[in-house]
Amino acid sequence: MKRKHVKRRRTFIPGFIAAVSDPGVRILLSLTATVVVVGAAVYSFLEGWGVVDSVYFATVTIATVGYGDIAPVTTAGRLFTIVYIVIGIGLFVALASALASHLVERAREDLGLLEDDGPDE
Repeated sequence: MKRKHVKRRRTFIPGFIAAVSDPGVRILLSLTATVVVVGAAVYSFLEGWGVVDSVYFATVTIATVGYGDIAPVTTAGRLFTIVYIVIGIGLFVALASALASHLVERAREDLGLLEDDGPDE
């Protein structure tokens, strides 16, 4: 069985630009960045971590990666982490979903896979 050759196009950059142009994605991006910055500031204050460790932990936590190489040791830091996870993961997932939606839509357009809605009436 012979496969039909489909010309590959670079869709990531144009799709990402289109996604960032969407006001909804911009809001989610801004909120997520704000949550990471605030989280990093709180971790720096509560745990005494440097800027890099604080931003790293704040990002890894809401991305649900959780390497486990650093973790809050103070009670206040642990309690903050509970609240931070509940807020941060929801925002991160919403942002990732919105970005993925735009990237997939762009790829479908480039590959000619969009469904025709039929004639306009």
